[in-house]
Amino acid sequence: MGINLRRMEIHPEDDMVKEHKKKLSLKKITQANRSAWNEVHPVHQKKWQKDFRKLFRDAKYTTLDDIESARLKKIGLKGKKVGQLCCNNGRELISLMKLGAREGVGFDISDEVIREARELAFISGRNCKFIRTDVYDIGKEHYGQFDLVYLTSGALTWLPDLKKFFLLIAKMLKKNGSLMIYELHPFVNMLACEYEEGFQDPLKIAYSYFKKEAWIDNRGIDYIGKSVYQSRTNISFSQTISSIMNSIIQSGIRITEFNEYPHDISGLFTKTVTDMQVPLSYILVGQKK
Repeated sequence: MGINLRRMEIHPEDDMVKEHKKKLSLKKITQANRSAWNEVHPVHQKKWQKDFRKLFRDAKYTTLDDIESARLKKIGLKGKKVGQLCCNNGRELISLMKLGAREGVGFDISDEVIREARELAFISGRNCKFIRTDVYDIGKEHYGQFDLVYLTSGALTWLPDLKKFFLLIAKMLKKNGSLMIYELHPFVNMLACEYEEGFQDPLKIAYSYFKKEAWIDNRGIDYIGKSVYQSRTNISFSQTISSIMNSIIQSGIRITEFNEYPHDISGLFTKTVTDMQVPLSYILVGQKK
């Protein structure tokens, strides 16, 4: 879906926080985020320095980086059906289709990003379909349909129940189908960004790696322009490597590869952090048993 720009401690006066103390339901969390992503999308469209409507008229244009592209080529996409959950405006799925996939289906909770994704798919001429849905509500008609399910930067942080999510992915995959995740490394959840309150040292541990409480925020999710505004409530989560891996393993997907990288795929961290060669991103590949 997208990156969580501002992570804040809970504000006790917030109605959403009061309900959180009683334990927010999964549906209330995802619907709050739907509203927040719909609100921010026009902001993102103004702040993007790229015009995707023009760029996707070029048959060779891609948003995938070299590492990502190489790993997808190793999986092999020719003639395959690919699904991307939390697909945002579809730019990555459309780019991925240029590696030879037969069909692509993107799922996202935001009405606004799906509207743009459909427009970009039409402009690009690629065989992509985009469905507006809460990923937890994806129906049985999509079970056993995909050779590859793909997740990318900033998707997992918005998911309150990883076990349920990866069980769904396992159901969506065909036998021997693949899962590929290219994500922010959970290590970054311990770091403050330079625009956050109290920021001093880019490598100072600011938050617990094992933080269990949700991040509940009303300062916006403009990770493109990094603007601050009084926004609708959005709710995200810190996750550990073990919680991600265990949820995948317990779903019946076998992890076949896990590689960590020192480069930032979010654009949120300073050069100081990247120069220190700390883990900032990873690629995980799995296969359905």
